[in-house]
Amino acid sequence: MEPGMDQSKLSPYRWVIEILMFLAFVSQTITWLAPAPILTPIIKSLHLSLGSAGLIISIIALCISIFSLVGAVISERLGALRAFLAGIWLLAIGQILSSYCTAFGALLICRVIEGVGFGVMIAPPGTLTMQWFGEGEWPWINMVNALCAYIGLTAVYSLTAPLYLSLGSSWQRVVFTYGAAVAVVALLWTVLGRERHAIRAVEPVANAPAQGSNLLEVIKMRDVKLIACGLFGGMWVFQLYTAFLPEYFHTVRGMDLSGASSMTAVLPLAGMFASLGGGIGTGVTGLRKPFTWPVAISTLVGCAGAISMTGPIWIRASLVLVGIGAAGSLAALTTLLMELPGMTPAKMGTGLAFVWSVGYAGAFIAPFLGGALAAHYGLKAVMLGFLVFQFLPIVTMYFLPETGPGRARYEIGAAASAEPSGASITTSSADAAQP
Repeated sequence: MEPGMDQSKLSPYRWVIEILMFLAFVSQTITWLAPAPILTPIIKSLHLSLGSAGLIISIIALCISIFSLVGAVISERLGALRAFLAGIWLLAIGQILSSYCTAFGALLICRVIEGVGFGVMIAPPGTLTMQWFGEGEWPWINMVNALCAYIGLTAVYSLTAPLYLSLGSSWQRVVFTYGAAVAVVALLWTVLGRERHAIRAVEPVANAPAQGSNLLEVIKMRDVKLIACGLFGGMWVFQLYTAFLPEYFHTVRGMDLSGASSMTAVLPLAGMFASLGGGIGTGVTGLRKPFTWPVAISTLVGCAGAISMTGPIWIRASLVLVGIGAAGSLAALTTLLMELPGMTPAKMGTGLAFVWSVGYAGAFIAPFLGGALAAHYGLKAVMLGFLVFQFLPIVTMYFLPETGPGRARYEIGAAASAEPSGASITTSSADAAQP
């Protein structure tokens, strides 16, 4: 991890950049999951199977998985801002074009365009955050950025069904409205977006390799691979449930379209508060690990309850647990990645692209495969069976190191409590990094 930025070098314009990132992150989620609450009308309009409908949503995850790494390379070569601009304009154009589609093939192509844009946008925010903000601000900025996805989810599940009804029960008009909003955000980035260079002192590293692409170097890092593996399992489960919960509540539990969407909205609403709680917790305590694998356990319990429980109160309580598990760890994980030894702004963008590339691979497979299997085994059986993947984030994140500044206070406290017994405690930095 690089030394923190001198507070005197921080620019007030960083808050403009953060507002722009906030709007962009909300736009990403709305664009991706807009079809979920109105999946039934889309299926009827385009005469789709449940598997094909799942592909409409999951194809974006596949594109993210592939093109997030492309975005990292573009960010290295052309700069984080140019990469981000290319991505957000593709996102807006793809969403607007989707509103004119009347066939499955055309809609799928437009969703691919959106997915490419989404993927290219993955790497630059990590670089921009490290460029513009001081080290002490990272947990708080990452908390706000993690919150954006759940604000977008809440908006999707709260607004899409009413918007669909108010626009003459036309899913194309809903999609166009969202696309126009993303285009406005893209225009704001084009006018106001800035990148900041040469603001952070970099300590020389002994035997450092010649300067080149950071991709292979970052991929070889043990902790980056652990985070990637955990995100694969977590995104597998999360994407399956966010894609099919409205459909499950509508077809299996007998809720109407608006009721199913409102019930599912409990999940991202809980995620908003969990994201805040996780970010504040990791910022105040200076610890990262308590907000990773323990939090992932609540997703496992919550998903099982959301499918198995029949009472509305118990279903809502279960969805609250899912939201806590899905959102509570995001700020801590992103900050932990920034704090790994040797991490630089350029490497951070590449690292963020890699871990989310692996994570979104799971997010692609789950709805597509789940939709196909549901036709044979039923949606409930598939959603419960796929919960086995939630054990991946629980296990892998347990083995992550504690990188936060609170680790030192914990070590001092542990040493002080052991002194009366006469034990001599010597903790090396390597030992302290063990779980």
